[in-house]
Amino acid sequence: MPSALSAQDISIAVAAAREAGAAAYALQASVTATSKSDGSPVTQGDLAADAVIRHHLALSFPDDALLSEESPDGGERLGRRRLWIIDPIDGTSDYLRGSGEWAVQLALAVDGELRLGILDLPAEGICLVGLPGSGAWRLDQHGEHALTVQAGGEDILITSQSRRNRAAVERIHLALPELRLMTAHSVGVKAWRILNGSAGLYVHPRAIAEWDAAAPAAVLLAAGAAATDLAGAPLRFNTASGRCPGLVFSKRSDHAELIARMAAAGVGLSA
Repeated sequence: MPSALSAQDISIAVAAAREAGAAAYALQASVTATSKSDGSPVTQGDLAADAVIRHHLALSFPDDALLSEESPDGGERLGRRRLWIIDPIDGTSDYLRGSGEWAVQLALAVDGELRLGILDLPAEGICLVGLPGSGAWRLDQHGEHALTVQAGGEDILITSQSRRNRAAVERIHLALPELRLMTAHSVGVKAWRILNGSAGLYVHPRAIAEWDAAAPAAVLLAAGAAATDLAGAPLRFNTASGRCPGLVFSKRSDHAELIARMAAAGVGLSA
């Protein structure tokens, strides 16, 4: 299949993400969780959303590879140019608690570069779509609207709530003491907070799964924000590990300077 995206390709992917979001949202009040092998929770909502997206992609793009949080990764994707990257519910712990701070995340990478990202936030009634290099838009009950970075919150740093990241987060705050802290679980929600004026910077100080990073990074880049690794380099996808070496998302003009300050405080690719 050609690497270029058609309007129909985009429409199919957006419909898949929104249908998955609706399916998960309808189940939220009654779901229970089981534990995966890594100890993380999975719910009926995660599996239902994954099934919806996989169904649409298999019908429309049978030659493309898929990488999903809820399915084994056999490595066959490494020989394919086009990879759909799926996080059926990013923020499962919030989803389980009945919170609205979770997102369905779907992205397409071609030859390792992001071409499309979709963040569906059902509780907020919005779907964010981004084509890096071509622009982004927001879908809601009133229709389609151009999506650009909103001013506000530039002095707010979003960090991870994970205990594993606690020491690195402390180093980040020491390096950037002028910034106020905000926490959240879902990477997609963090990206939306940067875009909507609630925050200015998000740093994930350790390696992170591609399905967590891909769709948020694509939407941010398409809307005019920055999305890099901890060294300030562009993110690459469909890697052998299926992971990105940390994340720095921001809408600040001093993105590179902030990375240099964090590196001096010991926050970097080895953090």
